Amino acid sequence: MNKLEAIRVDKLVKYYKSRKKVVKAVDDISFSVLKGERFGFLGPNGAGKTTTIRAILGLLRGVEGEIAILGKKINPNKDTAYRNHIGYIPGELGLDPELNAIEICKYLSKLYDISFDLDEILKIAKRLKLDVSRPIQVLSKGNKQKVGILTAFMGDFELLILDEPTAGLDPLIQAEFFDILKEKQEKTNCTIFICSHILSEVENNCHRVAIIRNGKIVEISDISELKQKGLKSFQLEFASNDGLIEFSKYLQSECPNASIKSQSYTNIEILIPPDKKRLLLNIISEKKWAGEFIKDFNINNSSLEEIFMKYYDVDNTQKLEERSE
Repeated sequence: MNKLEAIRVDKLVKYYKSRKKVVKAVDDISFSVLKGERFGFLGPNGAGKTTTIRAILGLLRGVEGEIAILGKKINPNKDTAYRNHIGYIPGELGLDPELNAIEICKYLSKLYDISFDLDEILKIAKRLKLDVSRPIQVLSKGNKQKVGILTAFMGDFELLILDEPTAGLDPLIQAEFFDILKEKQEKTNCTIFICSHILSEVENNCHRVAIIRNGKIVEISDISELKQKGLKSFQLEFASNDGLIEFSKYLQSECPNASIKSQSYTNIEILIPPDKKRLLLNIISEKKWAGEFIKDFNINNSSLEEIFMKYYDVDNTQKLEERSE
């Protein structure tokens, strides 16, 4: 086992059986997460994210494959002691409705023999704008989620596994949560595994990402490298609408791989594969277009959202020929 890895999953498979059929929820997936890394696990609902997490935590039976946590191989169907090193926010919280946040923290502290700093928990609760005196049964979904966050921050866990951690939180509290999370990592050098369907969360807060689709891993990459591999965005401003139309028709014949993401009277955003970037630059720099027709242009990498859409075949950009008819 590699001691530099916080998580290693090899050939993980999990079937679910119903009366009518057998479903392979996780299909022979493999990945690793380095110690001290913030790793994003990205996919829509039903892709296999939560099943993978539950398998890692030993909360599922009938799991095939190998799992190592913090450098030690574990049997997810039998071992449980390793969970004491893991802080976990589940996708669905099961909290005693009659207890308040502090009472829940104290209960879990005794149950799992975890010591925690009450003052630190109260500071985090204040930053999250959570009233810790109110019982769970009167809290909103977002405030219940904040209680779940407090429980994950109780101890100095070596590994944090967070399943949709910002569900129900407003944008300001989401931002505060990630600030707290990064501060926690700087202090303890813990590893953070974030399972999410919110692309911006992963893009802005993770070092690497794995994308899962229909139970299979379709991509594992550094965020920056993944964006480099994605489509290139060319944003062009024309002197006139006639110039834009003429350029679109010319581009259709010279660079049929291009697609239009957005278009207005004199502005257009074009997406092209990385290997066609030089071709489009050459076209833009031609004497016919430079200066007289094109006033300005910018080049950007694709956002993680656009790359994600490519993997899920839900990119709504239209081909040039559809726009220029």
